[in-house]
Amino acid sequence: MPRIPRSVLDEMIAHARDDLPNEACGLLHEAAGGALELHRVRNVAASPYRYEMDGLAQMRLEEQREQRSERLFAIYHSHVATEGRPSPTDVRMAFFPPGEVEQPPMYPETWYVLVSLAEESPTVRAFHVRQGGDVVEEPVEVVEAGA
Repeated sequence: MPRIPRSVLDEMIAHARDDLPNEACGLLHEAAGGALELHRVRNVAASPYRYEMDGLAQMRLEEQREQRSERLFAIYHSHVATEGRPSPTDVRMAFFPPGEVEQPPMYPETWYVLVSLAEESPTVRAFHVRQGGDVVEEPVEVVEAGA
């Protein structure tokens, strides 16, 4: 079960709202002590229907993560008008090359977190994408500061 501090959850929702009308995207890094750090990444697709992370920014964050010995906790993005569940495109993009679902996903232990703005009250849901393209949801445990 992914444990996400309320402050990080609120920051993801704020990012989703800030990037309207387009989808927002980013990464959550986890430090050795378990603290999560949110990194907004520009959606170069600039689309309300899909996201594509800025490759250079993503590479820099990957280098930073390795230098700090952090773990890639989650890849997050928003859906502006649909439920917070990975779309068929989202699932295809979890593999390399995209769509090769019979291979292991690129990040098998990483959460895919979706923020949905489809309802008045945003929802945040977490998933693992598995080999074969199966999507497994786990409830998000929201933790308060100091918990």
